[in-house]
Amino acid sequence: MNFDYIIIGAGVIGSSTAYYLKKALPEKRILLIDRNRTAGAGNTAKSAALYRNFFSSRTNRMLAASSIRYYIELGGKIGLDPIGYLWLFSEEQWKNSQKSIRQLDMKKDEFEVLDRAGIANILRINFQSKNPFADVHAGIYCHLCGSLSAMALARHYASEFVSLGGEVSFDTDIRSFILTGQISSYAPWEDVHIDTVMDQKGNSYYAANYVIATGAWTHDLLAPVGIASGILPKKRQLFALKIDEHAQLIEHPGKAPAIILPAGGVYIKPILERNILIVGSADDLGQPFMMSDPEPDPRYFHNAIEPVLNHYFPQLAGYNLSLKWAGYYDYHWPDMTPVIESVANITWIGGTSGSGIMKADAIGRIAAAGLQGHKEAFLADGARFEISKLSLRDRDVEKEELII
Repeated sequence: MNFDYIIIGAGVIGSSTAYYLKKALPEKRILLIDRNRTAGAGNTAKSAALYRNFFSSRTNRMLAASSIRYYIELGGKIGLDPIGYLWLFSEEQWKNSQKSIRQLDMKKDEFEVLDRAGIANILRINFQSKNPFADVHAGIYCHLCGSLSAMALARHYASEFVSLGGEVSFDTDIRSFILTGQISSYAPWEDVHIDTVMDQKGNSYYAANYVIATGAWTHDLLAPVGIASGILPKKRQLFALKIDEHAQLIEHPGKAPAIILPAGGVYIKPILERNILIVGSADDLGQPFMMSDPEPDPRYFHNAIEPVLNHYFPQLAGYNLSLKWAGYYDYHWPDMTPVIESVANITWIGGTSGSGIMKADAIGRIAAAGLQGHKEAFLADGARFEISKLSLRDRDVEKEELII
């Protein structure tokens, strides 16, 4: 089993990278490996699967905007639904965000600013503050935003990869990397690189180049061979409320955007045709940067999310959970922007920090270009992107100010 490239991880990032690499190098033998039975069945499948172009960072806007352009072309193939985002701000948040918002172009970035009256035309929401919950002062309606099927997107890339002659190995869990030479005590002048990777059954896979796109598992895979990936896992949980016509959250059922509330990092994805609200929270303190209990915890919903929902939408009180699930984000601190870096013959791609779905196309193109030795990548909208900007050594990205 000798390959030119082995890509470990067939989530949306690994599958995208595999496709664009094979498209550029049709003569090369490339293997895409994943521990699950199909592409996108890991943390990709456990995401809220929302996409947005609304960022203060120019880097983030480039990655997201070009990816979204490609997704729009795919349309129904990936369940694209341009429902929009309604991002709500308290008065204090609004004042603090003005510098970032003024950098954006309302026409180009396709958003509009709403006052309370404009918000009231969309939502039946409580605008008033009550400690510890802030008021609702203003909102931004982002039109170039929505939802899609994350699993369908990953499968699209994997399918295209296979159609070009790429090879896949599912149900394959890579457990260890074997370095060249001795097991330890390498001299500084030795040519140390990854010689082999080994799966759960003891099978060995050989390649000239190895690509790690394992998201939250990146640190656990690379740390034992002396690589500080800069990527750490954090548990994220999603919950679904089953509602009925009495909930009356949205004024007009035909306009049901994803909602970001001004307290607790709580967000809502309405699926009104199924009478479901998917809710989550982008918390900070309390959730460790480590692989922990993979099961969702209803106490987290009742303690951290439900009080926020009930304050802003009192009509939701009394509705029960119908579904719950948990996954992991792969975070890169401090800038929460993706990482593409290489050491010897190994490249790792990750640190998407919860926005991997919305940037996956651009990340795959950039990673594939870097693996070919190029300095720049061309994105779906024709923009040129300098690959070293996402490296750790020569990193050049802006701080993101518009954070949920």
